[in-house]
Amino acid sequence: MRSSPEVVKLLAKHGEPPLVLFSEEVLKINRRGEAVPRVLLVAANAVYLLDAETRRARRRMATRALSCVRMSEFADNFLALVCPDEYDVLLVCARKIEAVMAMRDAYATATAKPPAKADPAGELRGGGGGARRDLPVEIGESFVYAAGADLTKRVTFVRLENGEVDTTIRDIRDDREDREAGTA
Repeated sequence: MRSSPEVVKLLAKHGEPPLVLFSEEVLKINRRGEAVPRVLLVAANAVYLLDAETRRARRRMATRALSCVRMSEFADNFLALVCPDEYDVLLVCARKIEAVMAMRDAYATATAKPPAKADPAGELRGGGGGARRDLPVEIGESFVYAAGADLTKRVTFVRLENGEVDTTIRDIRDDREDREAGTA
């Protein structure tokens, strides 16, 4: 993706340095549970989801806007990008660990406070000495994500006896109905 003219143009349009930290073809799980092909691109200041065919940006999330990444503890490729100001994104990514590491690097750089500078009188002003902040990563057998403004879903992972991982995605309202009926 680094040399793709569409990507170079996209990065320039958004004022990004021409540096791609990570790119991979992924599946985005939409609010209806359908898998839609996308390209996940991690740049210095934002995470992009590109249309798999046209390479046009379908979604841009500022790196600073991410509050955490949630993922399964199993080797099943599921991860959710949590963005509190918008809806979250559920992805299936074959290289999820590499993607998360690239996002953590971009987040640390984007959220680092600039080093303190001395004013003409020799006083230190502003900055926090370049303190590094890490993007939190939550790992578990289940997690919740906001699939839309009014829709929250729970993703649950269960390792089967044959070693496979069974993944279930349910609306939170379904979970409440199950508990009320005594079937959860």
